[in-house]
Amino acid sequence: MLVIGCKIPGSPVIPRIEGIQVAPARLSLLPFQAAPLTINVVTGQSGVDATSLLQWSTTGGSIVNNGTIGGIVHITYTSPSQPGNYLLIVTTALSTPADTAAVTVTQTPVPVHTVVVTPASASLTVGDTTRFSTTLTDSTGSMLYGRPITWSLSDSTVATIAITGYVQAIAAAPRRSQRPAKVAPAPQSSP
Repeated sequence: MLVIGCKIPGSPVIPRIEGIQVAPARLSLLPFQAAPLTINVVTGQSGVDATSLLQWSTTGGSIVNNGTIGGIVHITYTSPSQPGNYLLIVTTALSTPADTAAVTVTQTPVPVHTVVVTPASASLTVGDTTRFSTTLTDSTGSMLYGRPITWSLSDSTVATIAITGYVQAIAAAPRRSQRPAKVAPAPQSSP
């Protein structure tokens, strides 16, 4: 058996896209409200950037490309003026693979069903700072944006928290002065 191979030096590498993942997959917005989304491209080749091969469209609203960081495309979707159900579609020139994000636009805000705080808690030494963030969803699991968040701490003598979710430890936790302060903020969101 004879096997012959050929390699042309300097030939372009055309990446094969094996998957596209749009996050979040579901959103609930008000008219003209903007929301950040990410697009992750999965290829079988490491170190190959295939994001330039993506195409996106929407059945309503507009999309702005905010650039690629670490192989993840960051976009901003702005909802249309009319309430309804819309799709953000991301695909390639061959129309495969593809992924979508479902967008529901409502005239009035839908109630917040779940608030998830990330991280759930943090251990800090005096002077350390960390940032907490929230993910708000409605009863269908759709992401909610633009809701005011009010942060609070169970012990404000140990740490401070800013409206942006940044927490700074200002004192050691009581009873064991060597123990770092453990912080678990409690956000509240209004509908």
